[in-house]
Amino acid sequence: MSPSAAAPALEVLRHLIAAGHRPAALIGNWFGHRAVVAADVEMTPCAPADLFAAPAPCAGDPWSFGHRPYSGRAAQGVADCVALLSDDGTWSLSGPASSNEADPARGALLEAIAAAESSAMNEGEDGAGIVKLGWDGGDRASHRRAVNDCRQAIAAGEVYQACISTRFHAQLPKGVEPLAHAAGWFCERALHYQPARAAFLPGNLDAGVPIVASLSPEEFLIRSGRRVSETPIKGTIPLDRDPRELLASDKDVAENIMIVDLVRHDLGQVAEVGSVEVTDLLSVRPAPGVWHLFSTVEARLPEGLSHAELLEACFPPASVTGTPKIRAAQLIEQWEPVDRGVHCGCIGAAHGEDLELNVAIRTAEYESDPTSGEVRVAAGVGGGITIGSDADAEWAEIEAKATPLLE
Repeated sequence: MSPSAAAPALEVLRHLIAAGHRPAALIGNWFGHRAVVAADVEMTPCAPADLFAAPAPCAGDPWSFGHRPYSGRAAQGVADCVALLSDDGTWSLSGPASSNEADPARGALLEAIAAAESSAMNEGEDGAGIVKLGWDGGDRASHRRAVNDCRQAIAAGEVYQACISTRFHAQLPKGVEPLAHAAGWFCERALHYQPARAAFLPGNLDAGVPIVASLSPEEFLIRSGRRVSETPIKGTIPLDRDPRELLASDKDVAENIMIVDLVRHDLGQVAEVGSVEVTDLLSVRPAPGVWHLFSTVEARLPEGLSHAELLEACFPPASVTGTPKIRAAQLIEQWEPVDRGVHCGCIGAAHGEDLELNVAIRTAEYESDPTSGEVRVAAGVGGGITIGSDADAEWAEIEAKATPLLE
C-alpha cells in the first residue's frame, strides 16, 4: 500500500482526535478495505475467553474492536457506525446506526471525512509536533541469557524452537496528553512504514486498559464465515540485505516450517477434518525495516463455531510461542524477566461472521502507573530461536525490528 493510500484514513483519525473523540482505527488490509475507523469506542476490560464472545453473529451487528494481550486482561468496545475506506479512495458507512442521521458517531465520522478531504497529510508532518520519547536500550543481557537458555533447552529436547522477546520502555513527559501523543506517534509511523495490519485502539487508562498503537505486518486469524486463514511470519533479515538470503538460510526456513506445522495443529483442533491446507509456503515479503518469510494456512470451520471458540483454540499465536507450544510457553515465562503485556497477543475487530486479528508485534502500549499516575510507554520486540541461533545476531535482528518503533 502506498503512502497516499494510508493518508486519508490517518487524516480522519487525526481530525477525530483533535475534535475530542476516542477513535479506533484499523489501517492497511482489513475486511477488504484500506481502513476501518470508528469515532468513539469505549474500551472495557474483560476476561480473555469473553473477547468477541457475542451471540450468533448476523449482518446487522455492530462492530466490536478489541485486543487480547499475551499476558493480562483483554479489552473490547463496540461501535454502531464505522467508516470504511475502499480501494478506490471512497468512504462508506457500516453498522446498525450508519443510516441514522441523528447518530452522533455518524455525524462525527462524516465531519472528519469532510475535513480530511480538504487537507493533506504529508510524511513527517506529525513528527515535528510530537514530543519525542526517550526510549531505553532494552535489556540485552537478559535477552542473551534467554537465547542461550533456549538453545540449551533445544539441545536437551524440550523444545524445537521458541520466540524470545524483550521490552523497550519510555516515559511520557508530564503534561503531554496520552491519547493525542499515541495517535500522533501512530500516524507518523503508519504513514512512513505502511504496515499491513496497523491498528489503533484508544484504551481506557483509568480502567487499566492501555492505549495500543500497532504497526504489525502479521495476520493472525482472518475469518469470513466458515473460512479462516493464518499467515505466520518466521525468518527475518534487515531491509538493506538481499531478500534471497532468507530462502537460502537453513535456520530461517526450518523456523518457518516448524511454525507452519504448529498453525496446522492449532486450526486442526476446531476445523473440519481434512480441510486444513498450506496454501502459500515461504513467501519473501517486505515489512517495516526488514524482509520476512511468510506462509499461509487455511481451513474450513464447522457450522456454529463462535469467534471466541476459534480464538481460544489458536491463542497465543504460533509464531510468538514455539514448538511444542505449551512447553515453549512455559519456558518463555521463565526466561523473560517481565510479562509481555499486549505484545505477542492480538488486536482487531469482529463484524457479523467476519473476524480479523493481527499479531500484536511492532506495537506500543501506553499505560498509566496506578500509584503515580505517570504514563509509561512499552514496546516489545522478539524473534525465533533455533539451535543455530547466535545471541549477538539475534540482538541485531531485535534492533532492526525495533527501528520503526524507536527511531
